[in-house]
Amino acid sequence: MLDKYQPLAQFRTRTLWWFCLILFVVFFLMSWSSYQVAQKSINSQIEKNSLPLTSDNIYSQVQHDLIVPTFVAATMAHDTFVRDWALQGHHSEEPIQHYLSVIDKRFDTSIAFFVVDRTGYMYLPDEIHHVLDKSHPKYEWYQQVKSLPESEPYLVRIGEDPEHTGKYDIFIDHKVYDYNGNFIGITGVGISMKKVHKMIAHYERLYNRVIYFVDRDGNQVLSGKPFYSGKPIQDIPGVKEISSKLLSSPSGSYRVERGGETVFINARLVPEFGWYLIVEENLHPSHQAVFKTFLINIGVAFVVTVLVLFISIHTQGRYQKKLAVQATLDPLTGAYNRRTGEELFLGMQSECLDNLKPMSLVMFDIDYFKSINDELGHEAGDIALTHLVAHIKTHIRNNDAICRWGGEEFVLLLHNVDRSVSHEIAERIRKSVQLLPFNADGTNFQLTVSAGVVEMKAHESLSDMVKRADSALYEAKEKGRNQICLA
Repeated sequence: MLDKYQPLAQFRTRTLWWFCLILFVVFFLMSWSSYQVAQKSINSQIEKNSLPLTSDNIYSQVQHDLIVPTFVAATMAHDTFVRDWALQGHHSEEPIQHYLSVIDKRFDTSIAFFVVDRTGYMYLPDEIHHVLDKSHPKYEWYQQVKSLPESEPYLVRIGEDPEHTGKYDIFIDHKVYDYNGNFIGITGVGISMKKVHKMIAHYERLYNRVIYFVDRDGNQVLSGKPFYSGKPIQDIPGVKEISSKLLSSPSGSYRVERGGETVFINARLVPEFGWYLIVEENLHPSHQAVFKTFLINIGVAFVVTVLVLFISIHTQGRYQKKLAVQATLDPLTGAYNRRTGEELFLGMQSECLDNLKPMSLVMFDIDYFKSINDELGHEAGDIALTHLVAHIKTHIRNNDAICRWGGEEFVLLLHNVDRSVSHEIAERIRKSVQLLPFNADGTNFQLTVSAGVVEMKAHESLSDMVKRADSALYEAKEKGRNQICLA
């Protein structure tokens, strides 16, 4: 359909390629300039590592790995099995132990547990229950969780693993309520401290940053290695000056001096734990210049890329759409034009012949259309044609087609439809059209249509079908119009 526009389209495509080449050259030259600066200002260690990802990426990944157990604990606390088992008067330990064992295996937690408040028993996976001495300092956490307000259903803490003396885990303790909102116990999971240390150490190696967690009081609780181990951030050189500001804001970026070097600090509150994720990057002044140059290069390349691509794609896209519309549609009615109808016919005919399916053609003509133009003006005629096509489209399927054949004549190509069904469709259209109200400059008028219906014969050409349909249409007009005749 767009063959005659192909040379222009190819030219525009070549132009777009030239634009892309220019973008590549600009980006390459600016990146090369950045590398030249880098060779004079950074050492081999930085050269062996790609530019680190932003602390936002670290925050997202670390948060994801640590928040999953919180959702596990919440799911357990709201599990109907856990509630029903706890509310039973006499129950076997085996179901709850098996349940906790499945949680451990499925979510790779170090331990899953459930404490029934009524009995004071703590249930662990595949172990006999433990009697919880609520008065013992070791179990102060239980009263602490139990006394939490309703708005805080869980507590994150670091404590000793009940199965392994001397081993410490991160626990997410979640309150459990019965169906009436009464407290019945605490359930939760533990995350191995060793596993968390390895995870943080992995991120430190991956991003070449120092990563650690502190609580709301500024005490360090987790890190990838003994970095300022046990020290509050108020005692860390360079950090103590910003500690109050850091701990009073949910997030922030800071720049401090430590040992004559510049340190950038990014802090983010992880609300699910109530801890701050601290990410530090030690930068030499020359590193800072390289980083700024890199950001400038990326920014310029991004702006140029967006600008050129936007102009090229927007211009070419609009032009191609305009060409496609002009080449396929009748500009007045929005129906397919005659040339497009001929191409659609060939495609439908081939498919119907291959699948041994019928195909029909209906030729419509507006009755006394010349009188409408003469009496009401050509604008009324245009309104009649436009509204008629819009109405006919509501009666046909997406894989059918309506084409303007000339003047007030329209051809319907009906896919996989025989002559009897085509006659029914045409009849429905005829009846509904004569009920449609039309208006032009305040003048109301009605239309009627006549049509001829034919079913495709084996390997019949479109021109032959149109001739037969036109003969049937002529017969309908001879019989008084506003009729449908079969060929």
